[in-house]
Amino acid sequence: MKWIALITAALVTRAAVAQGFSNSGPSNGGSGPYLANYSTDSTLTGHTLFAPKQIPDGLKLPVLVWGEGGCQANGTMFLSLLNEIASYGIFIIASGDPGGTGQTTSKMMTDAINWVSQNAGKGKYVNVDATRIAAAGQSCGGLEAYDMKDDARISALGIFNSGQMTEAASKQIASTITKPIFFFLGGSSDIAYANGERDYKLLPTDTPSWKGNLPVGHSGTYMETDAGKFGVAAVRFLQWTLGGNVTAAEYFTGPSATTDGWSVESKNLNKIKVTSL
Repeated sequence: MKWIALITAALVTRAAVAQGFSNSGPSNGGSGPYLANYSTDSTLTGHTLFAPKQIPDGLKLPVLVWGEGGCQANGTMFLSLLNEIASYGIFIIASGDPGGTGQTTSKMMTDAINWVSQNAGKGKYVNVDATRIAAAGQSCGGLEAYDMKDDARISALGIFNSGQMTEAASKQIASTITKPIFFFLGGSSDIAYANGERDYKLLPTDTPSWKGNLPVGHSGTYMETDAGKFGVAAVRFLQWTLGGNVTAAEYFTGPSATTDGWSVESKNLNKIKVTSL
């Protein structure tokens, strides 16, 4: 089933390119309190790391493992989005080298999780907290994130402009997800819209879940500075699911997402922890 999904996802990406989506657009290091940038580490080849350039003493960074659109092995494909997320104090491991070529697999996400679990809290990664990890990705990268659903080290899943390619796959995969899962779709013109909608409907009835549609198509707002409204929602999603941030939670449980233009459905969000500020 995986090879079918990957081939189909490549077609999805070509359609996105036809819309004019080629990269994540401008980035100024993010709008958060910590100017962000990317780097690499020779002990984790084929990946790109995003983090604040300077990390205040005592700040612990939760972790996001990220899969690229089209499963393209370009770790800076979503530069604007990932710098935006990192600027709010989140450590990111993106599949693919900076500006890299070739194809990724979900195993690269597992490799990233294994690596950060071994290195967090030590040396130059002393501020990284591997007890709080989310998996997410766009389009084909979202399919890779689905493969992390049974990894006990993963706290939440983020599905961006993605969904299983067939009803059979949705029934097999989406119907077994118990972790909090958030869908960020581009409305009816998003080529992955029907897939994401079907996956959401097939989730177990007690799974904490949120689905938002912003009518911008498959390319989202990733080309905008700081990744636009998709960037805002992505940051809030991670601040809540990895940090329990009550203000971030209210973006989804209150009117803010709707005010930003998202059409929203949700269930069981009260099962996701919040921490009073």
